[in-house]
Formats: sequence, C-alpha cells, structure tokens
Amino acid sequence: MLELYFIFYRVPKLMTRLARERNRSALAWSLLGMGTWIGTEILVIFTFTFIYQLGIIADGWSDPEPAGLRFMVYVFALVAALFAVTLLERFLRSKSATPYEPAPPPPPTFSTND
Repeated sequence: MLELYFIFYRVPKLMTRLARERNRSALAWSLLGMGTWIGTEILVIFTFTFIYQLGIIADGWSDPEPAGLRFMVYVFALVAALFAVTLLERFLRSKSATPYEPAPPPPPTFSTND
C-alpha cells in the first residue's frame, strides 16, 4: 500500500514541481519517475530470482524458498526504487532553469550604392 502512495502520488508530485521550476515537461518527468520506480523494482526482483535459480542449479540450494527471502527481496526492491528515484530527482535538480529568450535581431546591413 505504501508503494502505491509513492508511485501514484509522491513521485509525480515531486517531479511535476521540479520540472515546472525548470521549464520542463511535467508529464514527461512524472512518467519517467513512475517508470524508474517500477523498472527498478522489476530489475531487482528479476536479478534476485535469476541468482537464486542459478544457486538451485549450480549449488543445489533448496527449491522452495526459505521463509522470509521473498519479503527481504521485496524490501530491497523498495529501497532500490527509492534510491533510483532520488538519483533521478538529483539529476532534474541539476538542470538549470532555462527561461525562453528570443534571439536578438540580425545586425543591420548598410548598402554602399553611392
């Protein structure tokens, strides 16, 4: 439940505020933050599952997972997702606000038809 709060409320709100301060697309940065969170969780869970399956094949680990391993991996995935979004936030903070400034007019041209 806490994860849903971060994915659908806290991360988009944070990214929207920072993006608007820097004249960036709030929607794009919010979606990037949400995608970073979900992608990091999937990557961590896939990596731990892959390592555990290699351990079963190569070293003969027990096929049913030990109690608490799934919960430990889930907590690690949450911490990694929070860290990844923090890195994305720092990256967005490092972008300077670039206000729109129109280009200066071209220099005058003088003709010498005398």
